[in-house]
Amino acid sequence: MKLGAYLRDKREKAGVTLKEMQEKSGIRKSIIRTIEKGDFSKLPEPNHVYFLIEKYAKVMGLDADYLFSRFSDDLPEENEQSKKRQQSQNEDFKYLRKVLVGFGTMIGILFVLWLILLQVGSETDMFESTPIYESTAFDIESYSAEEETSDSGEETDKQAEEEEESEEEESESESESTADISYVGMNNNTLFYDVSVNGDFEVTLSGANSWVSLSDDAGNTYAYEELSEGEFNIDENASTLYLTIGNAPEQELTVGGETVSSSESTDAITVHYEFNIVRE
Repeated sequence: MKLGAYLRDKREKAGVTLKEMQEKSGIRKSIIRTIEKGDFSKLPEPNHVYFLIEKYAKVMGLDADYLFSRFSDDLPEENEQSKKRQQSQNEDFKYLRKVLVGFGTMIGILFVLWLILLQVGSETDMFESTPIYESTAFDIESYSAEEETSDSGEETDKQAEEEEESEEEESESESESTADISYVGMNNNTLFYDVSVNGDFEVTLSGANSWVSLSDDAGNTYAYEELSEGEFNIDENASTLYLTIGNAPEQELTVGGETVSSSESTDAITVHYEFNIVRE
């Protein structure tokens, strides 16, 4: 009895189906059929036949070494597989040798071309080079001139910065408060303030769009419209200033550079102001 028939006989007597053998051994049914027919040369990898029979024998509870000894004539010789592997390795070596020979030949050709170029260059001064000390000569006079130019430029920049700082200080001094404001009290929705000024002063508004009415007792109307910002020079003859803001919490009000808050009007949206102007 051949090895394949022997294994099939053991499996069928044990009542193990091909499907069950596949699940237990992990060998596909088509491979199991090939093994049981003894067609080991038709396996996808014939050199794996010993490994497959070991798995088959383990599932069936058989001694794999006993099977290899008893049915050694049915199994492919390992020497044949070794010969095939050796043949494949020899082919790989031959291919590698061809690649190395070709690479060495190419390097040799390039080396010969390099020697030819050197010979031609020496005869025609093709590769004549300028000494380093000539190409990188240091011009002290030009360096000194550049350094003086740089120093003068730095001095000019410093002077410009000082001028800008002085201009900023002047603008700050000009924007300083020109009025002294004191809160007097509130009647209904009108806030009363005393304003002490020395010369001309401005009223400025900025913020959300609001209805604004600004006038004085000298008959001047400065604003009577919706606006979000504005600057108004107050007449020097005015002694009382009347201001109404429709959305006071969203507007920032300054009089003579002093900020006037609407917090005294609690939650009122429309706030009326009356400023009593005292000129010094």
